[in-house]
Amino acid sequence: MAVGMISSLAIGLMIAILLQGQLAVSTILSVLISLLAAWFISQPFGSLAMIEALAASLMGSMMGAMLGEMLPSKHTTLVMISMDVIYLFSVSSILAFIGKEAAVKADPPILNRSQPYFFVLRIVIPFLLIAIATFLDQNHTDTKQDIDPHAHHHMGSE
Repeated sequence: MAVGMISSLAIGLMIAILLQGQLAVSTILSVLISLLAAWFISQPFGSLAMIEALAASLMGSMMGAMLGEMLPSKHTTLVMISMDVIYLFSVSSILAFIGKEAAVKADPPILNRSQPYFFVLRIVIPFLLIAIATFLDQNHTDTKQDIDPHAHHHMGSE
């Protein structure tokens, strides 16, 4: 259930970034949302998987909320991208493992089952989308100018 913990970490991080300065509220909200997601996702896998998913989501969401609160605002994009990359790698690895297990357990076992587009569809395209989003975000933040409220000139009586 490493994917559950990583997704809970990402949920906590996003909520804490949105609610910067409100650690208690962001922690409680991220824990509740992560618990609900973990409960729904782990339903088909039995009670033991559900218990582990709930515990992992609790820990991941609290860690994400604390990370989001401690993170300087200029580093939020970098950390969110890192979480996306880790999540995509984890999900892709698990899907590859499940595919191999399913091929072995098929009625006539399917050996040498190759997925030529697996790498492109599940790893390269998402990484490219993240890179494009990062590039666009960097261009967007570079064009913003810090406005100094004391630098404004007021028209007054001369």
